Amino acid sequence: MSIVNKPKVSKAIAAMYEVIVVLTLAFTALFVGLVIFNSIEIIAGVAAFILLALVSLMMMLILASVYRTSYVATDDELVINTTRLIGGRKTIPLKKINSVEKTFIPFGTRLFGASFYGGYYHIPSLGRAFLVMTHFQDGLLIKTEQGNYIITPSNPLGFKEIIESKIKNHT
Repeated sequence: MSIVNKPKVSKAIAAMYEVIVVLTLAFTALFVGLVIFNSIEIIAGVAAFILLALVSLMMMLILASVYRTSYVATDDELVINTTRLIGGRKTIPLKKINSVEKTFIPFGTRLFGASFYGGYYHIPSLGRAFLVMTHFQDGLLIKTEQGNYIITPSNPLGFKEIIESKIKNHT
């Protein structure tokens, strides 16, 4: 039997992406207007338009994916469903999980990319970890043979108990 956890989404995280989308769309419109009125070179205006449109599209995709994030505990594995923009779906066999701990959302350095929502980070006290952050409250640190994962389920302690009971029943 699968248990699906849809994490709550922080209004601050969603608002940040919404503001970026609105700003990039506003700047895109500004550059279109400047090109139309010949205030800037057409080539520069078109290049700026394309770049800003791509940034806006990427931010819209990330914002939508934040709401589609889910964590699924099956009888054999834990599945972290995220967008490919931050690293995609991660499947962790239960037998590879060493520990599940409640943790605060740590400060880390993003290793690649620009998404605040998740991806691979360097956490000073932990090393490399795949982080999926939909809110700023406590999450779960999952240590495995494959690496470390930090997720933010809506009820960290309840989801921790579910994972641990599935691990116990699996062995």
